[in-house]
Amino acid sequence: MERKNRTNIHFYSRLKLQSGTFICFIMVLGLMLPQAMAAVESTYMYSLSNFSGQVPFSWASIAVDEARNEIYVVDPEERNIRIFNNRGMEIYRFGDDGTLGNVINAAAEKNGDILVLTQKISGYSVILCDFRGEPLSEFNLKDLPADLSGFTPERLVYRSGMVYLVDPKNMQVAVTDDAGVFVRGYNIRPLIDVEAEKNKLGGAEFGGFNVDGQGNILFTIPEIFLAFTLSPDGKLESFGAAGSAPGKFSLIGGIVSDDRGYIYVADRGKNVIIVFNRELQFQAEFGYRGTRPENLIGPENLGFQSHEGMLYVSQLRNRGISVFRIDYR
Repeated sequence: MERKNRTNIHFYSRLKLQSGTFICFIMVLGLMLPQAMAAVESTYMYSLSNFSGQVPFSWASIAVDEARNEIYVVDPEERNIRIFNNRGMEIYRFGDDGTLGNVINAAAEKNGDILVLTQKISGYSVILCDFRGEPLSEFNLKDLPADLSGFTPERLVYRSGMVYLVDPKNMQVAVTDDAGVFVRGYNIRPLIDVEAEKNKLGGAEFGGFNVDGQGNILFTIPEIFLAFTLSPDGKLESFGAAGSAPGKFSLIGGIVSDDRGYIYVADRGKNVIIVFNRELQFQAEFGYRGTRPENLIGPENLGFQSHEGMLYVSQLRNRGISVFRIDYR
């Protein structure tokens, strides 16, 4: 009788232990599932090319024309604009003859016209071109507010009918309509001083700049190891921290988001792309330094084509622009 009782006690103890283990397993699994569902995976696809092979860009700027599934690239050496289709092949180029001036950035409007930020002897201007690169009109910034005095645009982003002109050194943004009429401006440096007084910005400037589909401004400041989002209603949020561990920042540059709210940050110090979700939580890293096709060397400018889930990454050392397919789990 005593032996039978000990056996029953042993049996119930084992059952309780196994049940507890199973419950713990379910709880852990439940905690893991949301994170797994939020993760992204990257697959290297190809590099932008022409009939001679991979085009050897170094830190070229990238703009995505979602409506026509085309990629606009400004070659920083040739100062021309090269257009690639959604399979990574060059299909057209213009600006080689110098009539547009010193081409800096380009972006496509919804109707297919092309906005070109250029520098001439007379100063900076935006030239509106047709789909073949023939100039249609031109505008210069005027009637800027006093807090944007000395504004010198070096980047251009087109989003939802608005033109965002960016002065990265002074950390200023001027927003106009597509005719060049000033709509609003942002003087970012004072906002950052309020947000993080412990950081001495000094000569800090934008490393990367972009605007998402909801009008949120995205930018990075390498000197303080932070990335930021600025909503249309003025809410400023920062994310990231210095370090070499996954999800930490070294020398950050370009930034872009996809249509699901994931944010991609190029880190040219770690030679990776770092991915965050819409809650600004770290999700993944990919790339890593090396000479294989899927590796990265000094990634900088980024572009995202949401229609096909393609991320475009410009690099140093004539590595050109690598294209990664993004899959969601």
